Amino acid sequence: MKKIIAVLSLGMLVAGSSYAQTTPQKDQKDRKARTELQGARAEKVRKSPEEMARMKTERLSQKLDLNATQKNQLQALNLRQAEEMKAMRERYKGTEDKAQLREAKKASHDKWQAELKSILTEKQYTQYEADRVEMHHKRGEGKSGHKSQKSGEMKKQGT
Repeated sequence: MKKIIAVLSLGMLVAGSSYAQTTPQKDQKDRKARTELQGARAEKVRKSPEEMARMKTERLSQKLDLNATQKNQLQALNLRQAEEMKAMRERYKGTEDKAQLREAKKASHDKWQAELKSILTEKQYTQYEADRVEMHHKRGEGKSGHKSQKSGEMKKQGT
């Protein structure tokens, strides 16, 4: 009887130690896989300005029900903006001045929006603005689907 208990104890000890050794290796594999994914995102190839302009034009065309003339004008506008953005990224690539890049992008976007307004009808532009506001609210809500009430409560309290 003592021999059986000793053999069972020894077996459990061996099984437990082998399990303990394999668990960290699994974490290592997971960690490596996550790191590789992050590297893949960092090395992600950007789409060409033509592809970006085409995708943006198609998306807006479907949402706003554009006619052929509007679609062609929007395609040219989007292509011009995509090329400007690519040039900006290249110009500011090695610099640490992110504020200057942000300002240049904002100016380019404002110019794009003014030209977009001239292409769209009043009804279409109203729809575009409504979609934009809705998207802004969705992005502000975070992953959980609602804004944190703490920040609003803190503002009310004056803290």
